Amino acid sequence: MNPNSRIPPFTAFAPALKALAAMAAAAALLLPATAAQAAGWNEASNGDLSNDGLAPSFLALTAGSNLLTGTTGRTGAGGPVDRDYLHISVPAGHVLQGLWVQPGTTSLGSGAFIGLMSGSTFTVPPDAASAAGLLGWTIFGVDQIDTDILEVMSFPSFDSIGFTVPLPAGDYSLWIQELAVGTASYRLDFVVAEVPEAPSVLAMLGGLALLGAALRRR
Repeated sequence: MNPNSRIPPFTAFAPALKALAAMAAAAALLLPATAAQAAGWNEASNGDLSNDGLAPSFLALTAGSNLLTGTTGRTGAGGPVDRDYLHISVPAGHVLQGLWVQPGTTSLGSGAFIGLMSGSTFTVPPDAASAAGLLGWTIFGVDQIDTDILEVMSFPSFDSIGFTVPLPAGDYSLWIQELAVGTASYRLDFVVAEVPEAPSVLAMLGGLALLGAALRRR
């Protein structure tokens, strides 16, 4: 007996597969178009980011890649500190899926600090004794290039609140600061994804159900 004789030929599934393809095509039509790279901020061209957590610079994130390029640090021991504060907005129907450290990031010593808060302003002072009030934080540098640090930031640490990845739509604020003397560069990519609309999800589930029913009839 041919060991493959119990396996139905591919043509037996053709009607169900065609129906599933039609369902998938219909679902795709319900999804809005997205841009592969639609937003960003580069201090070299867009200007220096705010040094005031109560009046941070604003970046409206869009679907896809959103690059943030800047420098931070201090000129000498006890000298003025260049802190970067940024207010980001994740649009409705989207989530912040990742925060990737990109090539071009440099380190002076242990790396740079990045903290995340909920809301449009960063109210935790730079001399705070703990991370209370922050959603999350981490230290990043050259060792984290090509790494998504959003997951690491999500774990509660030193009294930070913690959060679940991906981050839902809403307003968030960031504080970025090199910890050593000197000037370090950073390049971060905020990756935003669309949340599938309910009709498209139902259409795809319907297609899968149809395929499952056809397979059971075999």
